[in-house]
Amino acid sequence: MAAPRWTVPTLDDGETHRQAYQLLGPAWRSSAPSVISTGTGFDVVQAPQDYAAAALDRMRTLGTPVGAVYAEGDNWRFFVPPGSGTLPWSAPALCLSGPALLAPARAARGPGPDLRWITRGEPCGQLLWTPPTVLWAALAALAPPAPAPVTHTPATRPADLS
Repeated sequence: MAAPRWTVPTLDDGETHRQAYQLLGPAWRSSAPSVISTGTGFDVVQAPQDYAAAALDRMRTLGTPVGAVYAEGDNWRFFVPPGSGTLPWSAPALCLSGPALLAPARAARGPGPDLRWITRGEPCGQLLWTPPTVLWAALAALAPPAPAPVTHTPATRPADLS
């Protein structure tokens, strides 16, 4: 399997650090939740809060630049480059690619709202994508082990009572 070639979109002046503004447009600055289309400019990797928070902490400890992350209920969603679904995401992580999701309002932060930003990207709130291979490794390291296969032994017949 060939590795995908992710490129960071650039603005007319060549600035790659303003990726979020280019990919999300008005939704990035909106004061209300906005519908965003996934699958073209970005995908989203969703994981339960416990795994996602631990992965985010691990990536920050390693010095990995972390893109925008938002929560919807008990699930956190990381923005990743389009085509990230080709990585072997294991449960409980799920790569979402199309058609659309609801993104939080710009100021929706903290534990209160059901739809809220965890981080709007580093540095300076302008990096949208988290590197998918690093996110995949962090989530895979935290995923619960696969259940052991169940083996059945042949049933024994009760002894004849004659």
